[in-house]
Amino acid sequence: MTLPFDTALAMKLVPLYLLVGIGFLLGRFGEVRGQDLGRLALFVLSPAVVFKGFATADLKGALLVLPFAVFGLCSGVALLTAPAAGRFWRDGRERIAAFTGGTGNTGFFGIPACLALVGPEALPTVVMVSFGATAYENSVGFYTVARAEASVGRAVLRVLKYPGLHACWLGAALNLSGTKVPPAVTQTVDILSGGFVPVGMMIVGLGLAQVRSLRLDLGFTALTFAVKFGLWPALALGFIWLDRAWLHIFGRVGHQVLLIESLVPLAAVTVVHASLRNIHPDRAAIAVAASTLFALVWLPVVFSRFG
Repeated sequence: MTLPFDTALAMKLVPLYLLVGIGFLLGRFGEVRGQDLGRLALFVLSPAVVFKGFATADLKGALLVLPFAVFGLCSGVALLTAPAAGRFWRDGRERIAAFTGGTGNTGFFGIPACLALVGPEALPTVVMVSFGATAYENSVGFYTVARAEASVGRAVLRVLKYPGLHACWLGAALNLSGTKVPPAVTQTVDILSGGFVPVGMMIVGLGLAQVRSLRLDLGFTALTFAVKFGLWPALALGFIWLDRAWLHIFGRVGHQVLLIESLVPLAAVTVVHASLRNIHPDRAAIAVAASTLFALVWLPVVFSRFG
């Protein structure tokens, strides 16, 4: 791995760390609560991002299948992580661990990383991967977290009421049918989706502001790290080998994108769910921040070896 790649990746992430710092200052000195921004991000900004993505994506060929494949894989990993985490915790951390195990920071970490390490030709593939992960977060993932405080029926009802789920199918339906979205709606969605990244990263900072002592939850962090930085890259490398040998679906750029997206840190929205349900948001924030720092080292190492 050459130094310019590492420098480019780090420089693209500097604004995100600044936003985390702003969120930390707001939480520590401005008395801003993460729960309030969490509701804004989860119920307004995130659905706008989802709708815009599915409404404007080029849904055809292998790229059309990719979001559904990623969605299925994310759901499978989450469902496998849930019982494993349930053996260690019964205070809601098992649900947060299962949720975050099924996804990653595929958007505002994965997209800049792919553009820095692969180039602009990676954009269509990385967007489709991010869509699949987002669809999981807004359906199965939301259900997984909701089960921490509700029965199966009530959790399903919460998912059905969640705007992000309906943003997925509505955006895809308009796209595939060729229906044009009115300009006023498009402009509103653009404005809302533009606020998701800064608000999401500031929520991580707000979670860190609740930390009164730098005590790492070793069990929670170890499990989430094992799934995110161990299982996911193994699954990606396994598929890449299978595709090269038998399937021949994606080319070199597609394989590189899949590998990079398997190495991204924990999703920042993990802190949103932990804050909304008051399930150790400080521990979730530390785990997310630590995974982001770790990914800056782990991603180039693995990519230079297998990419």
